[in-house]
Amino acid sequence: MTYRRCVVKRGSAAALVFAFVIAASCGGTTPSGTTTSGVTATTAASGTVAAATASSGSPSFAQILTSAKASEYKVTYKLTATGGTEGFTGEQSWYFKPPRARFDFSSSVSGQTASVSLYSLPDGTYMCFGGTGQTAQCIGMSGLETALQQNPAALYQESFVEHPDQFTGVLVETRQIAGQQAHCYDVKATAATAVLSDGRFCYSAQGIPLLQRFAVQGGTWSLEATNLSLTVPDSDFTLPAKATTIGKP
Repeated sequence: MTYRRCVVKRGSAAALVFAFVIAASCGGTTPSGTTTSGVTATTAASGTVAAATASSGSPSFAQILTSAKASEYKVTYKLTATGGTEGFTGEQSWYFKPPRARFDFSSSVSGQTASVSLYSLPDGTYMCFGGTGQTAQCIGMSGLETALQQNPAALYQESFVEHPDQFTGVLVETRQIAGQQAHCYDVKATAATAVLSDGRFCYSAQGIPLLQRFAVQGGTWSLEATNLSLTVPDSDFTLPAKATTIGKP
């Protein structure tokens, strides 16, 4: 996958928070075709484990993706990245109430908190910025896929749901994550145009993402759920500020 060029304009009120997004997307996180230890189970063992776990009634990866299209949830994740110039940690929260979705990312450095929220709403896609000493700002985006280039974990999930024919998932284990039974799959791309090479992805039976772990250039990304709610109020999809278009007041 190729990320679009990332630029932060000096003097912008959103520069601090946008720097965190760039650190996540431009700092050597282009997915690698090389499997990293712990990301993908060994081929020899995967068939045996899949057969054992399938007997417990785990859904297929295709069934997971079908369920994901209709599930309502808010899930908070701990993000841990290794490799690149330096590793980093942060927190993401995803909100889904079809046809609406929202993705939040927050982090802090030296006591300064920054956040960015991406809203996918029926009337458009918006990115909103905030943080310590910052007034919330929102800008209109050209589309969800373009906006998600700044968040590879969310981009992968969107790609799975929208293009299920481009991926295969082999069940390798079940485990408990955030109080839920998670069904974990080794996922590989079957199309050259797919955004992902391979990785480990765990879901509830309702298609709620609970863990993502995938290789990036020189390291790994890990996103693991820490809290889950199955109801999302409509107010969570209200923009915190009036949206403007890039280049317009």
